[in-house]
Amino acid sequence: MKSILYIKLNAGNDKNGNPRRVFVIFGEDGRIVKAIDEGYQGDQVEKTMGEIIPFGGTFITVVSEYKDCLKQFG
Repeated sequence: MKSILYIKLNAGNDKNGNPRRVFVIFGEDGRIVKAIDEGYQGDQVEKTMGEIIPFGGTFITVVSEYKDCLKQFG
């Protein structure tokens, strides 16, 4: 399935200051195709995907959604 868009979900940082952000990639049917944990490589991941598919924006989310995305689609 062709990827058509990606967004970033931002769940802030954990108590140790580690980022909790995930890139979510959507397919043509609007379903999630893949989720990539940003970790400390954010710019590199975004540059790679930005060359292929458009960016749909950053959205604030809760920790449970961040973890769920990575568990189901990571």
